[in-house]
Order: sequence, then C-alpha cells, then structure tokens
Amino acid sequence: MLFREYFPTDFDIFKNGTSITLFLLFLLFLFLGFFIIYKQVALVKKGEFTIFDLIQCVFYGVIFSMSVMVVLGMAFIFAVNTPSFWEPSELNPNPASPPDISPLWLMTPVLVCLAYISFYPLVDFLYIALSEESDEGLTPFHKFLGENIINRWNNKSLSIISAIGFYLLVFIAPPLMFYFFLGFPFITIYVTWMIAYPLMILTFYGAKGWIAGFYNVVLHIEDLKRSIFIGFEDGERTLEEAKDFPNITGPRILMGLMLFVYVWAWISMMQTLAFYFTGSMAISTYSYAGMVFVTLLMGIVGYFTRFWGRKIKYRTIDTMFAAYLMAAVGINVLANFLIVNPEKLADTFNYTVIGFHELIPNFLLFAFAAV
Repeated sequence: MLFREYFPTDFDIFKNGTSITLFLLFLLFLFLGFFIIYKQVALVKKGEFTIFDLIQCVFYGVIFSMSVMVVLGMAFIFAVNTPSFWEPSELNPNPASPPDISPLWLMTPVLVCLAYISFYPLVDFLYIALSEESDEGLTPFHKFLGENIINRWNNKSLSIISAIGFYLLVFIAPPLMFYFFLGFPFITIYVTWMIAYPLMILTFYGAKGWIAGFYNVVLHIEDLKRSIFIGFEDGERTLEEAKDFPNITGPRILMGLMLFVYVWAWISMMQTLAFYFTGSMAISTYSYAGMVFVTLLMGIVGYFTRFWGRKIKYRTIDTMFAAYLMAAVGINVLANFLIVNPEKLADTFNYTVIGFHELIPNFLLFAFAAV
C-alpha cells in the first residue's frame, strides 16, 4: 500500500505507439552519447579498448540520453495536456484522442539525473584529493578548489577529509538548513541548490564559447564599419554581395543572431528573477521557453569546444564530469519549463517520490534555478 502511494500504479510503459516512440528515442540518444565518448576513448586506446572502456561509454550514453529524455518527456506531456492540439480544425476535422503517457517516462530520467548531480560532486572532490597536482585542473573551478581548499595541507588523509567535509558543508547542509529553519519546500530548494554549481561551469564555458564564436564571425566580415551601412547606401551592391552567402552574407546574419542571443540572455535573467515577485512573464512564454533551449545549447557547445576540444578526454573522471553537466542541463530545462507551464506536469508529479508534488504549488521558487 505504501509502495502504491509513492509510485505510479500504471507501470505499462509500452501501452501505445507514443510510448514506443519515446523508448526508441531513448535508445537513439543513448547510442549518440555512447558514440561521442567512444570516439575519444578509441582514438587514444586504439586496439586496446577494454570492457571497462565500454562500460564507461555506455554510462555516459545512459546519462546523456536520460538528460535528453527529461526534455522530450516534458515536450510529449505538454502536447498531450494541451487541448488545442487535439481539437477539430479545418485541416484535421477528426483529430485523434491524446495518447496516455506513463509518468515514468518523465519521472525516471528526472530522478536519475537528480541522483547523479547529487552524488557526483563528492566523487569529483575525492578525485581532486587523491590525484596528482597536474591532474587537478579539469576546469579552473577544480584547480581553485584543489589549491585553496581540498589539497592545501599536502596530506592525502587530510585532503580526503576536506573533500568530504566540503561536500557536506556546501552541497548537503544548505538545503537542509533552508528546509528546517526557513521552511522552504525541500525538493524545490534541493534541486535549485544542486544545479547551481554545474550551471556556473556551463555558463563559464558558454560565455567563452560565445566570445570565441563572435570574434571569429567578426574576423570574417571585411571592412565591418563600411559594410554595416552598405544596405542603406547601395542597394544593388548589397544584392550582388548577398549572392555569396557563405562568405559575405552568412557571417553578417550570424553576428546579428549572436548579438540577439547575448541581449536576450540578459533580458531572460532579469525577467526570470522578477518572475518570483510578479508571478508573470513580461514576454511570451513560448518564445521564452524556446530561448532557454538556445541558451543552454550554447553552453553545451561552449563546453565541448572550449574545454572538451582542448585535448582528448578518455579518463573516467572526464566522462563522469561531462555526464554531470549533461544531467544538470536536463534538470535546468525542467526548472525553466515549470515556471512557465506548471499545470502541465501536475498530474505527472502527483505520483513521484521524495515530495515532487510540492514542485507545482511552489513553482515560483524555481525562478532562481531557472536563471
């Protein structure tokens, strides 16, 4: 009886074509994630690819796919719970009934991603404590933690104690304090706190990726000051140059898009913070939700180009760290979705464990996680 109270009573996850489609998508992205790491490991190991290397690649593939399934699960549930998608229209006078999707298609990837981002930092800090000085710096964040907090005593035993203590003090204690002393809903403040650290890393690499990309685009625009006004001065020349799209028109369009994303990132941050106090979005929620994916995509691209692309990553800790960032992206997309469409997930989260049902009435608190 207790089991049924906290878990879905419907475990038939393959009851219709939509469910099978979700399963096939899960397998597709699992293979994609596997292939991303496999290329890195196989390039270094060449003919010495071991069972452990295979497990490492599959592990990243599973976390990568689970992160994507958080997004896809929300997208499918959003479509099912939007009546206008299933109403008769001129183009479709006899629409089909909305399919029934098991809550497990969203709950499972959310719980997997949340569990992983909860425990990985401890593994990460222990690795810093046990590694050589030359291996500490996965990122500037790791290097700072290793030099100033975890390994400051140059003693492995003390470093391990420091790593565990730092994890408990920074990652576990604050959510508990917010819950017991300030009365915040535990799951809401816990999720918000757990994604703060990985999103700082993603934002850092996203900014570096944007700067590098924008600089590269500007370099491909000949005589930038002159070309900005050419459309106002010589229409025929503008049309003639527009024919050479990849070399002339393309960089100009890309520069405009990148400037738009930069400005929108600031608008998004300010309106998301204001959302906590006002309870409404100043800009269309559909355009807002769409830009969330664009901004997060830039962060991932920045991570792979500015960090992952610097040298071949084949160590287990590199793979686990990449999976950590991907899992955080999935949870962050969930937070962004909840602040614009909380009612769409109400029925799904009524079946979840560890108080996930508290997310819906307290969705305003996710404004800070969505920033």
